[in-house]
Parts: sequence; structure tokens; C-alpha cells
Amino acid sequence: MLSPQQRFTAYRVLSRSYFHLTILFVFFYDRGLSLPVVEVALAVYGVTLAVAGVVTGPLARRLGLTGAVATGECLKAAGLLLLAAPGGLPVAVVAQVVAALGFSLAGGTDSALLAEVCRKDGSDARSWESRSGSLTFTAALVAGVLGALLYQVSSIAPFILSALMSALAALMVTTVGRELGTRTPGDTAPAQSPAHAASRSTAPSAPPPSVPAASPAADGPDTEGGPVPASGAVLRWSTYYAVVRGFVLALFIGFLPYLLYVRLHVSLPVFGLVLGAYTLSGYFSARNARRAVDRFGARGTALACAALAGAGLLILLWQVNAVGATLATIALGAGVGAVRPVVVGAIGDALDGLPATVRAGALRTNEARFAALNTVLILLAGLVLDRFAFSSVLLGVTVAYLALATAVVAALPAPSRQPDGEPVAA
Repeated sequence: MLSPQQRFTAYRVLSRSYFHLTILFVFFYDRGLSLPVVEVALAVYGVTLAVAGVVTGPLARRLGLTGAVATGECLKAAGLLLLAAPGGLPVAVVAQVVAALGFSLAGGTDSALLAEVCRKDGSDARSWESRSGSLTFTAALVAGVLGALLYQVSSIAPFILSALMSALAALMVTTVGRELGTRTPGDTAPAQSPAHAASRSTAPSAPPPSVPAASPAADGPDTEGGPVPASGAVLRWSTYYAVVRGFVLALFIGFLPYLLYVRLHVSLPVFGLVLGAYTLSGYFSARNARRAVDRFGARGTALACAALAGAGLLILLWQVNAVGATLATIALGAGVGAVRPVVVGAIGDALDGLPATVRAGALRTNEARFAALNTVLILLAGLVLDRFAFSSVLLGVTVAYLALATAVVAALPAPSRQPDGEPVAA
């Protein structure tokens, strides 16, 4: 029988099996939409994600961790089915809104759910976060390439398959939530951070961990989870997350598909493989995130991630062709792959001892900030890519990224512990 952590990993793989993502730009473009309208249709998702917290935050606290994730996956499935439906731009906009609301509910909340499951049996949450995160890149690679191939047979097949995966993910996550039981009114024990779960499971002299009662938002409706505390450390890590992921995902969703499909006219199988290189390198990066943090610390690993993403931009600037795009996507994937596990762990440390809903709220805020920047960049792509040379636009994006990434990495909080876990000398 699979452990709760293994079932969570299965949920993540199903949830991130996006057969449609690599061809989403192509799907809109082939329907006769102009480039600015295509980028607007893509940006609707990010706009919704950026502002959805007003609705999804309170709803997630009411549903509990498992209910929020399962509901989010169902909304994602509904949005994907709407995308496959006829109706033109209005239907596509509604579909993007529904899917983004779903991701807003599930994104970040699933990491908090994993931390709760690991807290209950004392296992290493950071290792499971890294492991499940790396496998999502594998799922995205396989699904993305298959989606590009299927698109040549049926333009709606990738969306239907992605919707099916989300529906299965909703079913799978409910089996994870059963391990937590339900919250009782008198239970107010705060959730431990992933770091504490890790230390408790790895300490050689510690007795076997007990199985504590579920934390306030473990799996029942939450009435105590309030706003995320205004922690300087949380804000800095969240800003770093938004900048690195915002730029890289904008390239993956808006810039690179335009370059490959509109400017370079590559075939769809090659299109899928080039973008698949991103997910392949992301897999190895996420897989080794925990190891890198243990050796170099969270801040050192964050610096390496930002530098790799910057290298990807510089490679593409140097070689604006299919070979350059392939090498660039490898560097971009390697840079962004470890960002989520690193930031989730750092925020878990910063919010140590607070209820699980607080951590879930902080992680949802990460996604909102990332989505806001990502949306601005995608809209920018729609406005300028048809008017200026791709290399000129890319130069501006590269300069902006390098400046912002340098600033946010420099602002990251100094570690309170050395990479090996020893306290920093005063």
C-alpha cells in the first residue's frame, strides 16, 4: 500500500500532467487570433491568479487543506474543458479565469498539505517536496511532447486529457487527506515547519515520533487562519520567487512559442521537444534542490538558480535560433526547477510554529505575486513582438531580469544556520 507521501506524489504528477501547455499559444494562434489578442488570452490566467486570493483565500480556509486542493483541481478540469469548447475568445477568457481560480486554490495549499502529512509521521517534508516537484517536471515533459503530437490529430485532445488528469488528481488528493482526520474544536496545536519535520526524522538520538492530532487547518474547515504575518523574510523570499519564476514562465509561455512557431516555423514535434528540454532540466534541478540547500544553504542555492536562468536569457540573446532556444530552455529549466522547493522550505522556516493555513496563505501569495509579474511580461510580449526585432525585445527583457534578480537575491535574508545545520556564530 502506498504511503500518504507517495499518494501525494502521485497527486502532484497527475495534477501537473499538462498535455495542453506546450501548444496553448499555438492553439490560440491557429484560431485566427492576432498576436496581441493571443497574449491577452494567455495573460487572463495570470491576472486572475494575481487577484484571486480575495476569493480563494477565505474559501480555502473554510474548505481545509484537502478540500481546497480537491476543489481547485476540479475547477482546473472545468476550465480546461471550456477551453476545448467552441465559442471563440469570450469562452477562452472564461475558461482561463475558471482554471486560474482552481490553481489559486490548489497551488501552495498542496505544499502545506504535504507538510502536514509529514508532520504527522515525522518524515522529511523538504525531501518529499523536492522529490514530488522533480517528478512534476517529468510529467510535464512527457505530457507536453505527447500533447504536441496529439494536437496534429485533434486540437482539443490535449485539453481533454489535461482535464482528465486534474479530475484524477482531485480523487487522489482526497486519499491523502484521509490520513489527517478532521479538526476538533479544541485542537489548536500549530503546524511544524518542514525543517522541523526533517530534523525530527533525522536526529539519531530522538525517540520514534509520536503521531500528534491534526493541526488547526489540517483537514477540517478553518476558522482561525488569518492573514499572513508581515514577515520581512517571507516578503523577500516571495519577491525572489515572483521575479525568477515570473520571467522564466513568461519566456516559456509567451516568448519562446512565438519565436519557434511564428518566426522560426519549426514543426510541432520539434516545438514540443524544444520546450520539453525545459522540463527535463527542471526535473534534475528540482530533484537535487534539497541536496543543494544542505550543502550551500537556501540563499546560495537561490543565487545559483537565478544565475542559471540569467544564463538561459544570455544564450538565447546570443543565438536566436532553434539550437539557441534549446540550450536556453535547458538553462532556464535548470534555474527555475529548484526555486519552488527552496522557497517553500525557507518560508516554512520563517513561519515555524504557526498554523498550516498561515503557511498555505503565504504560498498562495507567492503564486499571486508571480502571476502579476508574469502577466505584465506576457502582455508586453503581445504589444512589442510583432513591432520590433525579437533580439531587441529579448535584450530589454534580459537587462530587466538581470537587474531585478540581482536586487532580490541581494535582499534575501542571511541564513540563521550554516548549510550543515550549525548555528551561525554571533
